[in-house]
Amino acid sequence: MATVITLQSSSTGTPASSAASFQQSPSSDHQLTRPQPSKRQSTAPQTSKPDISRSQLHNLPRITSTYWHQQTQHIGFTTELEPALLEFIPLDKNHEASVATSRVRKFDDEGTFMRVVNTSSNADSPQSASLDAIESLVAPYGSTLVDKFFEHVHPTFPILMEETFRQSYRARQGLSPLLLAAVYVLTLKFVDVGSASQSVRRPDAGRLESSTMKLLLESLPYASISTIQAGLLLMQKSTIATAALNAQLVTAGFDLGLHQDCSEWRMDTWEKGLRKRLAWALYMEDKWTALVHGRPSHIIASNWTVQDLVEQDFMDAFPSASSQQDDAVGHGPLFFCHMVALTTILSDILDRFYTLQAMDEFKAAGKNRTRLILERAKPAQIRLKEWFGRLPSQLKMESGGELFETITEDNARNGPLHLFYFATEITLHRCIVRSLGQENTDAYLSHICRSAAKTRLISAMDFVNRLRPQHLRSFWPAASRTNFALIGTFGVLLRISAPTKEESEFYRLRLCEYRWTLGVSKKNAEFMDFALESLDNATNLDYHVPEKPAIDELMTSSAKPTTLTQPRVTTGADDSILEIEPTQGTSSVISGLASPATSISEDSMADA
Repeated sequence: MATVITLQSSSTGTPASSAASFQQSPSSDHQLTRPQPSKRQSTAPQTSKPDISRSQLHNLPRITSTYWHQQTQHIGFTTELEPALLEFIPLDKNHEASVATSRVRKFDDEGTFMRVVNTSSNADSPQSASLDAIESLVAPYGSTLVDKFFEHVHPTFPILMEETFRQSYRARQGLSPLLLAAVYVLTLKFVDVGSASQSVRRPDAGRLESSTMKLLLESLPYASISTIQAGLLLMQKSTIATAALNAQLVTAGFDLGLHQDCSEWRMDTWEKGLRKRLAWALYMEDKWTALVHGRPSHIIASNWTVQDLVEQDFMDAFPSASSQQDDAVGHGPLFFCHMVALTTILSDILDRFYTLQAMDEFKAAGKNRTRLILERAKPAQIRLKEWFGRLPSQLKMESGGELFETITEDNARNGPLHLFYFATEITLHRCIVRSLGQENTDAYLSHICRSAAKTRLISAMDFVNRLRPQHLRSFWPAASRTNFALIGTFGVLLRISAPTKEESEFYRLRLCEYRWTLGVSKKNAEFMDFALESLDNATNLDYHVPEKPAIDELMTSSAKPTTLTQPRVTTGADDSILEIEPTQGTSSVISGLASPATSISEDSMADA
C-alpha cells in the first residue's frame, strides 16, 4: 500500500489547499508522490516510483553563505509602490533590478510576487552577538547540543536542513547566531550537564535564553529565513511561547511571502520545500497558539495558498545516510504531515465554534442552540474519524494490537500527535457540552451528547495513563502542557454540568486518578506541573458550584404532576418584584445518568 498526499478542503476554516493528509493506494509501502507539474494541483496516487533517487535527493544544495541572513520583504498590492511599474524595469540574469536603495527580484512570469533584497545591512543586522559569544555560553556542550537537537527535535519538527546546518556549524560560516542560540535553548534539557559540584562548567541557561530573545527581537524587523526558523524553535519552549511572539512571527512570515504558493517561483527545489515546511510549521504554531491562549488566529484561509506537502519537500531535511529504505517514507515526514492535517481540522473547529460571530449565532438560536452546534460539528467529527483511521502503523501508539507493547525510538515520539488529537476532540465537545441545559435541551439528546463526551474524556485519560518514560522524555511542543491541562479542564466541565450527584462523583473520582497520573508523569516531564496546577486551581473553585441532587431525588421530582401557579406579589422591600414559583411537569426521561455509558457510537450521536 502506498501512502500518497491528497487535499482536504473544507467549506470553512481550512485553506483551499489544506495540509497534507495520507490515504492508501495500491502501490509500494508508504511512498509520497512527487509534485505534479500543473499549478495548484493536488497529488494523485501513482503506481510508479519517483524518478528521483534518494541519493540524488540528498546531494547538498548549493547555498550561498548569505542566504540564511538575506532580509526580504514581499511587496503587496496596496502599498505606495505600484506593482505594475515593476513590469517595465530591466532585469539582470538573476531577475533582479535596482529600485532606490534596494533590489527587487521577480519570482514568476505573472509578476504577482516581488521581493526586496536589502543589501545595505550585514547578516543578521543589527545583531551584536557572534557565533563564538553564543558558543561560550554553553561550552563545552555545543556539539553535544547540536547532536541532541537532531536526535530529539528535528525528526518530528524538520524545519532545518540537517547536513547544511552541520556543515555550517563545523565551518563556522553561513550560520546565524540567532538560529544556533535557538537550537541550544531548546535542546539544553536533553543534555545531562551533571551537578553543580562537578568541575565541568555548566551552561548559563538563563543568560543564553535572554541573549537569544534579544537577538530574535532585534532580527524580527529585518526578518530572514533563519529568523523564522529560530522563532519557530523558540516557540516550542512553553516559557517563551506567547501570543504576542506568535503574532510577530506570523507577520515576519508574511513579509517573506511564506503564505503564498511558491510552486512556480524561480527558485531551486530545495528552497521551495524549505519554504513550504516553514509555512506549514508557522500555520500550526498560529492555530495551536490561538487554542492555547484563547485568541483569534492570524492566518485565514482566504490569504493562504501554500500547496500540500509532498516527499520532495523533505529532500534536504534529513541526511543522506538515513537508514530508511528507498521505497519508504521516513517517520519524520509522516509525523509532520499528519500533524499539519490535524491542525487544519482544529482550524476548522475554531472557525466554526469559537469566533465571536459563531457564538452570537449560537446565542440567537436559543433552544435550538445544541442542534445547531451538532449540525456544524458533524463535518469535523467525520474529518477527525477519517484522520485517525488513516494513521499509518509508524504513527500509532501500539504494536501487534497491544498498546505500548514495544516502544521504539520512532513510536516514542508519537505521543504529541495523539495528545493533540485528543485536544482537538475535546475542543469540539466542550462547545457541545456547554450548550446543554435541562431547561432548554431535550433530555435524550443531552444524554447522547454527554455520553459521547464521557467516552472522549476516558480515552484521553487512559492515553495519558499509559505513557511511559520513553514517551515523556521525548520532544513535546509547547502547546503540549496546555493540551494535557485541557483533559482535566474537560473533566471539570463534565463534573460541574452533571445533572446528578452520582454523575458528578464519577467525574470527581476520575479527576483524582488523572491528578495522580500527572503527578507520577512529571518526574519525566516537568511541564506536567502546568496541568497539575491548572487542575488544582479548578478544584479550588469547585466549592462555588451548587450541590447536585441525587438521582432518586431527581426522578421523584420529575414524576410530580404539573402545577401551575399565578405570580404572587411580595410585600415589603421587594414588593416591586414578581416572584414566580417554578413550573413543574412530568417526564419519563432524566437528563443525564448516574454513571454514563462508557461508549457511544458516532451514528447514535449523528442521529440525535
